[in-house]
Amino acid sequence: MKKLIVVALIIATTGCATESQQAKTESTVAGTTIGAIAGGILGGLLGGRRGAVVGAVAGGAIGGVAGYSYGDKIAQRHQELEGKENDLNARINFARGMNQDTAEYNQKLRQEIASTEQEVNALAAQVKRQQVTQQQLYAARQQLNAKVSNAQQQLTVAQTEFHNLQVFKSQQPQQSAELNAEISKLQTNLAQLRSNTNTLAALSQRI
Repeated sequence: MKKLIVVALIIATTGCATESQQAKTESTVAGTTIGAIAGGILGGLLGGRRGAVVGAVAGGAIGGVAGYSYGDKIAQRHQELEGKENDLNARINFARGMNQDTAEYNQKLRQEIASTEQEVNALAAQVKRQQVTQQQLYAARQQLNAKVSNAQQQLTVAQTEFHNLQVFKSQQPQQSAELNAEISKLQTNLAQLRSNTNTLAALSQRI
């Protein structure tokens, strides 16, 4: 199990030398690792070493993809911005793209919250009827904690990008109404992302 996690970390971090690659890595390393851990536990419930290995690989893939989608989009935005970091119009386009990506991720996260709430309610009912073993309950908690950790990782990426845009704004000799509008919109999207992440985290406290 430990070997699988180490391999996942090596693959995720190798060649992370540019700003765009770093943005992607920030959102994938934790997702892959926690996904592998949760998957390994769930796979172990299926029985034997083979079940644990299959679960770890599947969990790592799920965790990695969940973290990869948003982070990869941000990385692509950085690639488009490369060489034009000081260009106002390029920064405005970057901020506009960030708003689009963050709004889409918020929508996916809301869907994740809805499905997770149903799962938690069903599990709580099973616990009440004593139909769940301690091992199964532990595995469910690990899986939900993986979702929360992944969402928190995406929030960190978004907050970092928001801060960078604010720094760029403060360095401009003249204020740009377009840039200000996009930053204001991103602040709203970021607040929603923070709220969604907290909601998902609150669900984890119910089991």
